[in-house]
Parts: sequence; C-alpha cells; structure tokens
Amino acid sequence: MKAELYLDGVDKPVSILDEVRIVEMGTENHPQHSRLRVYYRTRHLNAGKTFVELHRDRKLTLRLDDGRTAQVLLTHNSLDMEGHFVGVLRVLGELR
Repeated sequence: MKAELYLDGVDKPVSILDEVRIVEMGTENHPQHSRLRVYYRTRHLNAGKTFVELHRDRKLTLRLDDGRTAQVLLTHNSLDMEGHFVGVLRVLGELR
C-alpha cells in the first residue's frame, strides 16, 4: 500500500511513501488509543523542499491510497542497505 504525508495547511504532500504496513501493538504496555504504528519504506522521503525529518514534533496527516487518514508523528527514520528511507510513524488517535 502507498501513502502520502501532509503538513497542516499545505495542499501538496511533503512525503510520498512507496510501501506502508500498519501494525497494531498487542501488548498492554501501549494505551488503547496509541497502539497503531505505520512502518514505511520509500526511495525519496522528501517530496518537495520541506525536510520531513525537521518536523518530528508536528502532527502530520497520513493519507493511505485506500482513502483512510490519520494524524501521525514521525517516530524514527533511517536508511536501509539498498538506500531506501525506512521508518515508523506513530498514529495519534484513530485511523479513519
């Protein structure tokens, strides 16, 4: 599945994610409203001039290609052995 990340008030995506996987944490260590994580992999994390890595403390809007949306925070990002950006987004609230 693919997805796009948006900053509030910006019409164009700041990041286009090539592969995303939604995972629910099943342990009691995570509160019920904070159990979803989105693992992503993409060739280009920044779709424009905005560096997503500098906005870790801002809520981003995630829009999946199946029409669902959620408010997320960038939790982790790194490079894999093939040069792709990989990381984790923490879903705040519900995935609608």
